[in-house]
Amino acid sequence: MHKSLTLIGFGNQAKTWALNLRDSGYKVYVGLRPSSRSKDLAVELGLEVFELNENSTPPTRDIAILTPDSTHRNVLKKLNNKEECNFIFAHGHSLYFEKLSKEYPNLNMLLLAPKAIASEMRFQYETKGAIGGVYSLECAKNKESSLNLISEIAKDLGIKSFHETTIEMETKADLFSEQTILCSILPYSALHSFNKLIEKGINEETAYFECWHEIKLIAEAMVKMGPAKFFELISPNALVGSEIGRQTFFDKSFTNKLEKLYNDINDWKFQDKLENTDVTELKSSITQMWKNERLTKVHDRLSKELY
Repeated sequence: MHKSLTLIGFGNQAKTWALNLRDSGYKVYVGLRPSSRSKDLAVELGLEVFELNENSTPPTRDIAILTPDSTHRNVLKKLNNKEECNFIFAHGHSLYFEKLSKEYPNLNMLLLAPKAIASEMRFQYETKGAIGGVYSLECAKNKESSLNLISEIAKDLGIKSFHETTIEMETKADLFSEQTILCSILPYSALHSFNKLIEKGINEETAYFECWHEIKLIAEAMVKMGPAKFFELISPNALVGSEIGRQTFFDKSFTNKLEKLYNDINDWKFQDKLENTDVTELKSSITQMWKNERLTKVHDRLSKELY
């Protein structure tokens, strides 16, 4: 039987879902606002577009809502025949914080969360690599058929390690990892380290390679080898240096900061801050700050040779 899926939205994540599923043989529909600038691109990529207006009727029963979390409630309000559909979410945020399943107790809501950024998800699919993912059936009305559905979609997206979790666990872990490692310690410690080397007279190419470019290489080795093998194989200089760094940075103060970040997520303080933050203004401010950094200028120059 011909497989089909409706995607709501066409940002980076939705585009990757669309391309991977299209290339897996799906008929992919994309729901967009009438004024969306993404319509022409979606059509160009061989996808069918339907307009997301008030009282819209989705073209398929299976629908993945891939717009920003804060818009999910509004998307659901616009759709007709909701009780006949299976709604798939790529992140638990709106299900957990917005309590959508309580607002719509009769809807079949499923969590299917790929654990990769959009570009990596597409790259792994095209190169026949592998990514991981988690799922939850807590809000499913028919668990057996729902599991079959999301398992099939996960496979066709390129997810090869697919494991059950809870909506709460996925949401908290996702937010925590972003705040503690992925979007804070990694980029900002790299920036501070780069700037310190420049301050000490190291040329910018060398500083860039050591503090930014090698992050990818080290991360790939860590993930591929695992923690024990990684530390078994690194050089004596790196091993001794890592221990000095561990003792310098990872003290009781660091542990207390991790605890506070988790507690703020757990106690909904982060959610309150998110709701009261002008994200557009914040993004503009942070983006401009990074554009002004010497690291960015060096990256723009060297990336033409490296990537």
